[in-house]
Amino acid sequence: MQRLKIRWWLAAGFVGALEFLLFQVLTGPSTITEYMGQQIVAQGGYPGWMTIPIGWGVHLWVSYSYSLLFAVIMLIPFSRSRAVQLVVGLIIGALLGWITTLLTVPAITVTVSALSGQGFPAELPGFNTSFGLPFWNHMIFFGAVWVVYLLIPTLLKEA
Repeated sequence: MQRLKIRWWLAAGFVGALEFLLFQVLTGPSTITEYMGQQIVAQGGYPGWMTIPIGWGVHLWVSYSYSLLFAVIMLIPFSRSRAVQLVVGLIIGALLGWITTLLTVPAITVTVSALSGQGFPAELPGFNTSFGLPFWNHMIFFGAVWVVYLLIPTLLKEA
């Protein structure tokens, strides 16, 4: 029976969070941490100094949640072969990257609304079906999670 590798899950979430932010810094004028913090503070009427802690808190929470989802799915006994597990993990990472890209805009809307004290929004925006920068950022995020959670422990023979 496989067990959740907690230190690798935490490392994967942290590395993924840093990758996600770095990608946005290199490709755009702003980051999701800035946007989420600004929107939640503005809509919730919170003090301005809370923008950075709120933005980072949300960003880390999402990164750790996504890496935990990946780690929990990988507990499913797909095969005893480590090679098969690595390939399956890569496929799952790609699927999660695509699914989380689709849900990006509705998820951001719900998060901002809930954390600013507005409750669940009356309407949700549509799915993000483009293959632009958010898609590639999510794919690279889950690639980083795959490397840290599966590949490195396999290479170190800790799996």
